[in-house]
Amino acid sequence: MGQGPAILSATTTNNSFCIIRKTVNSVRYSGRSEKGQRDINEDAFCAEKIGGYWVFAVADGLGGHAAGEVASSIAIDCVRKSFRTGGQDPKTLLKQAVSDADALIRARAAGMAEERGMATTLTAACIDSGLCGTIINVGDTRAHLISADVLEVTKDHSYVQELVDSGDISPEEAWRHPRSHVLTQALGDPEGGIKPDLYEGDLAGSYLLLTSDGLHDYVKVGWICEIVLRNGRDLDSSCGELIEAALKNDSDDNITVVLAYGET
Repeated sequence: MGQGPAILSATTTNNSFCIIRKTVNSVRYSGRSEKGQRDINEDAFCAEKIGGYWVFAVADGLGGHAAGEVASSIAIDCVRKSFRTGGQDPKTLLKQAVSDADALIRARAAGMAEERGMATTLTAACIDSGLCGTIINVGDTRAHLISADVLEVTKDHSYVQELVDSGDISPEEAWRHPRSHVLTQALGDPEGGIKPDLYEGDLAGSYLLLTSDGLHDYVKVGWICEIVLRNGRDLDSSCGELIEAALKNDSDDNITVVLAYGET
């Protein structure tokens, strides 16, 4: 991996990995979620074809918050609903899903005392027939774009990531940092506005991996990439091995992985 993972190209710049293809393409995908050592699973995910897009998402209800599993389920439902409605470009559909989820979680928490304070992260992606992927991210769930010679990841919305960005700590020091779970953005958070990041990537011949922090906080990104590339198109085996790696590395969180491969 050389100098480590790069950050995926944000769509707010003029850079884009998307290209136009006239051939018929397909996407293989697999997903798995485990509660691990937790009593309940506050993660939720989707991996399915909706209309003209393959749609993938992972949401992680915030540990220690009320009804985190409700918040993550609302976020995933909003992603599905947005693409079932359709009729707009993928960036707009993803942004609408995030906006709807944030509003619905806030409204439900305000009306139900036992769910007050619930929130969730969300990373969602869609892939079109040309294998152009669009990704949106809020919080510290992640998307990884993996190929034989490229590893790119989304950037967390977290206190530790801000320390890395400011140069106060190195990326190596960020690994297993004691404040790694402190987020700067989450859907449903009544104290902060949501500013999701959007990314684009070419998925032709590449793997798109979405994960909750129960995996990537316990398994280093190089090891994640090695597992995915070694198993190749056996996506089920990759998902199982990634979760086993997190458990063996003492992950005490829910663990969710969604893996897709763009076939030309």
